[in-house]
Amino acid sequence: MHDSPVGTIYLLKRTELAVRSCVEIALAQFDLTPTQFLTLFRVRDATDLSAAALARELGVRPQSMNEIIAPLERKKLLKREASREHQRILHMRLTSSGARLLAEALQTAAQLESELLADVPPDQLRVLQDALTRLWTAAAERTRAEKEARVTTQAIVRE
Repeated sequence: MHDSPVGTIYLLKRTELAVRSCVEIALAQFDLTPTQFLTLFRVRDATDLSAAALARELGVRPQSMNEIIAPLERKKLLKREASREHQRILHMRLTSSGARLLAEALQTAAQLESELLADVPPDQLRVLQDALTRLWTAAAERTRAEKEARVTTQAIVRE
């Protein structure tokens, strides 16, 4: 692998935890958690996003989504509306207040990112982004394949 005394995945996790702490502090002024921020960010760009689809994107269990969404609804930052096609499915939309708050929080997040990456030269940043994108793609593909294999195995066991 390489001469580092710790693994790359370990470094990635430690980095994620350190950055998450910075993000939590930065978002506190908006009374948002990082997960709520990502929820607003994702809802902003999605036209027909259900809670189940959002849970998959955020890496949380669908049952946890109500705990994430309810405070945002109470603060009138997002609203849920019944789908035109499937009345039992609720799609989320940002309210105008939610869009304004997200715009402000995005500015803060961009400033934080600039500060945290200030010492990384642009050419190294591009290499890092490329490597992280490849790692993300490989992990997502592995997860998809493992889930597919599990479903196939379960189907065989039932037969």
